[in-house]
Amino acid sequence: MTAGALQTLFLPFREGNLLAPASSEQWLFLGAAASASIDADWIGHLTCVQPFRPDYLALRAAGLAVEPRPAPGKLFDGALLLIGKHRGRNEDWLAEALRQVKPGGMIVICGHKKLGIESLRKTAKAIAPIGDSLSKNHAVVFWFRRPEAVDPAALDALALKEGLLDGRFVTAPGMFSHSAIDKGSAMLVRHFAGRIAGHVADFGAAWGYLGSEVLNEAGKLKSLSLYEADFEALEAAKRNVGTAGVPVNYHWHDVIGEPITETFDTIVMNPPFHAGRGADPSLGQAFIAAAAKRLKPGGRLLLVANRQMPYETGLKAQFRSVQSLEDNSGYKVMEARK
Repeated sequence: MTAGALQTLFLPFREGNLLAPASSEQWLFLGAAASASIDADWIGHLTCVQPFRPDYLALRAAGLAVEPRPAPGKLFDGALLLIGKHRGRNEDWLAEALRQVKPGGMIVICGHKKLGIESLRKTAKAIAPIGDSLSKNHAVVFWFRRPEAVDPAALDALALKEGLLDGRFVTAPGMFSHSAIDKGSAMLVRHFAGRIAGHVADFGAAWGYLGSEVLNEAGKLKSLSLYEADFEALEAAKRNVGTAGVPVNYHWHDVIGEPITETFDTIVMNPPFHAGRGADPSLGQAFIAAAAKRLKPGGRLLLVANRQMPYETGLKAQFRSVQSLEDNSGYKVMEARK
């Protein structure tokens, strides 16, 4: 889905509808993805924004300048925006493009039709006249010039809106389970008592719910390390997770693609299982394999998963013992020992 939209994003430049950046121009690329669809002559002109660690690393490996979030105050000659599946984050990036592109600069926005590109086009049209659009690869690209003046109230209306869950957790659109505490994670927490000890890690920590609950078991806790691929979610976790008198470490990290050097006594996780819009059990299986490598002998893995996820075979192959702690309401909680 992303690959097709990325090809469509650059279509108006290849077909002559728009001019590629002049030699001195610098463009902002929000929601950037790395691909052969980005022509080599664009590389020196782009500052990419990508909070998802695997994509960030791919962009950097492709030779592109990339940051996890926009740097405030810098102005660009134009902007590209490749939308994702979260409306709130897309609208926030539209506001960022309007803030950071010089008046008269071109803003080019593209996305798959199933991800809400038409809705975002209507939103943009209320701020500036849309120049034109093209459609290909089940995606739509449209463009417009940044107006000389933009109503600050319109930008504020688009800006990302933080929420507060359970009166204590800061979240925002784009993060896993940003609107409610995940039911599976809440089920997993019920089994923490008496099972959390030593140096503990949360693989795929999101905005910090499991980590904050780990700290309630602080009696035998020596340290807590959170690993999360979404930069914005990890920044929220830093606000949501306390200390309980033990060291807490935060790692913006791709658990599957980057090595982890620390070893742990306990690892907790609610592993991801979606790639795009479809289920991909291999993601969770890779998280389990990563945990097996970093647990000390006798260490404990506590995980929750949707009932249909086929994790048992991998667990039994990599751990000395595997026990089902709960199977209820479409979720299963398992404990595995090294």
